[in-house]
Amino acid sequence: MKGQSKVFGVFNIIDFACLLVILISILGFSMAKAQHAGVNNIIKGMSKIDITIYLAGVKTIDTNLFAVDQPSSLTIRNQPVYPPMTIVAIKHWPKQISFLANDGKKAISLDDPAQPLVHDFLVTVRDDAEITADGYVVRGNKLKVANQVELESFKYRIPGVVVNIEKNLAKDNK
Repeated sequence: MKGQSKVFGVFNIIDFACLLVILISILGFSMAKAQHAGVNNIIKGMSKIDITIYLAGVKTIDTNLFAVDQPSSLTIRNQPVYPPMTIVAIKHWPKQISFLANDGKKAISLDDPAQPLVHDFLVTVRDDAEITADGYVVRGNKLKVANQVELESFKYRIPGVVVNIEKNLAKDNK
C-alpha cells in the first residue's frame, strides 16, 4: 500500500503532475521565445491605416449621418473594437438603377425614383494597426478586404463590407 501512490517509487503522484506541468510550461515558453511556436505572429511594425467600408442600401432621411472627424465604432466578427475609430472621408450617392440606352449598346444609370430614401455610402475610418506577414491586425482582429463589419455610433448601426485597406503614409512620416 505504501508504494502504490508513488511514481517510479520516488515521487508522489501530485508532486509528479506539478513537476510535469512546470517542465511543459518552461518548454513552451522557451519555444515561443525562440520563435518556434505557432502562438507567436511576428509583428513587422505599426502603421496608421485607412479602412474603407461600403454601406449599401442605407435607408435614411438624414444623409449627413457620418461626419469627418466623428468617432465611429467598428464591429469585426461580432466583436466591438474600442475605442472608436475616426472617420476621415465620406462619399454618398442615391441608389441607382440601370437601363439600356436607346442605341442598345451601352447602359446608363439614374437615381431610383421608387426608393428616394435609399443611399449607398463609402466611409473611410483611420486607426493604428499591426503589420504582420499575413496582413493588418487591428486591436487583435485580422482585417482584410471583404470582411463583413458593422459601423456604429449614437445614431446608427449599419452593416457593411471592407472594400479597401491602405497604409496612410502621410501619418507615418510625421
